[in-house]
Amino acid sequence: MTGLLTRVASFFVEPPPAAPSTQPLPEAAPVAGAASGAGQHAAAAVVGATGAVVPVAAACAGELRARQRAGAAVVCVWRPDRPPAARPSGGAAIPGARRLAARLTDAGLTATACGRLAWIALDPEPERAADELRRCWTVAGAPLVLAVAAARAPALEPLLVELHLVVAVLAPDADPALRELAETTLPGRTAVVLAPLAVGPPRWAAMAGLARLRSLPETIA
Repeated sequence: MTGLLTRVASFFVEPPPAAPSTQPLPEAAPVAGAASGAGQHAAAAVVGATGAVVPVAAACAGELRARQRAGAAVVCVWRPDRPPAARPSGGAAIPGARRLAARLTDAGLTATACGRLAWIALDPEPERAADELRRCWTVAGAPLVLAVAAARAPALEPLLVELHLVVAVLAPDADPALRELAETTLPGRTAVVLAPLAVGPPRWAAMAGLARLRSLPETIA
């Protein structure tokens, strides 16, 4: 594996074990208004190159929201190269997304609402980000997607294992060795590899919570 490929692979390869103090996700709140039998809200993570991860995570949140008939969903973004600041609202938000963002803000998280999504900017420090993700999982009461827009950190690994789905974002022409690496090392109960969203309207719609990721496995609901 070349040096460049090794660096890119750090987004997908399982990092060294986390410290013993890292706790798994706590009991999650049920989805308000979810379909009968849906149970707790679905949770997923999206990993991959920084520029491609967040739009796919937003589309994934839109798909989970639709499948669970939830009013809104939450996207937690971990991007340690940027200071913690929730995504600025790019337009009107539905009341459900505003209420969800307000509930998360009341829990001490940095949250904003846009379209059908509430956005949280996680702390750049992995241990603090993991704590914030657990808090969000506990109080959100809505489908949740974690966007890991950096190389996977040990502190986040026990949380990824708990999730219903982990998605790796790779271009269709990605090196076959990298694709195989992603497919064999992703955590979570279900793991898939998907292509980035096209630049332009598909990404804009996803970031507003108006897009869906219908290519997710049918078992994820």
